[in-house]
Order: sequence, then structure tokens, then C-alpha cells
Amino acid sequence: MEQHGTVSNSHPLFVDYDLLVEDAIKLGCYDWVNSNITAKNFSTQRTEKADVKVELVHFNRVLLTKDVLEELDRMGYRPAELHELLAFGEKYPDIQKKFPIVALGSVWQYQSGGRGVPCLYWGGSGRFLGLGWVEGDWYAIYRFAAVRK
Repeated sequence: MEQHGTVSNSHPLFVDYDLLVEDAIKLGCYDWVNSNITAKNFSTQRTEKADVKVELVHFNRVLLTKDVLEELDRMGYRPAELHELLAFGEKYPDIQKKFPIVALGSVWQYQSGGRGVPCLYWGGSGRFLGLGWVEGDWYAIYRFAAVRK
């Protein structure tokens, strides 16, 4: 598969991986949050604090999650995790009004078996933090938050 992803400018962030997810959500001042996005459902192996640069990768075509992950890997990126997405939403609140932004590096499994990943988007009436379906298609409008390996 040819590389078709385009990368936006770097978005420098300070990420506190020890911050509770619920507290990071409050800092982002979202208008609506999926109630499944909690510290219990989205733990992280990362600890402490770090300066990271998040890139928004745009493929401009419909892709499955496995294809996005393969492309990101080929480009030298890892998918951003929830803490990174939340820090992004706090620092750059207006970007999600232009297009949805997905963090494929944090996955939660519903009791029904489906899997969801955190996604920032504009709901017409405000800034939303929701879950996108891993098993579904990612349409051309989506951007994928990624961090250089």
C-alpha cells in the first residue's frame, strides 16, 4: 500500500500521564463527554510528565483501523493515546471544530464486544469527546493524532 497520509504542523504539548482522566477531561471544558471515557476504562502504561509533539495525519480516503495503524507505523508514528488527545483538546480547542480527531492508541471494549477509541469532534452545539468504533470505517474527514516514534 502506498503512503498517502499528509501530516499537519507539529502541535507541541505538555502531557501529565499521572493526571486522572476525569481531571484531564475537566481541563478540556468539553460540552459533552461519553460516560465510558474514565480512568477505569482507559488506563495508561505511561507515567510522569512529558513534552510531546502531536501530528494530525490525514489520509483523505476511507480506511479501516488496521490500515491506519499500518500506515502510521510505516510513516514512523505511533497512534496517540487518550492522555495525549485530552492535552491536545485542552491546548487547541478550536481544531476539533474543523474535523474529528481520533486517538487510536487507547482502546476500550464494550460489554457487547465492540471496541471504541477516543475522538474529539464538533457536535454543532459544542465540543464533544466521544468514542469511535474500531471495527467501522474511518471516513476521509478524520484526522489521526500521532506521535513520532
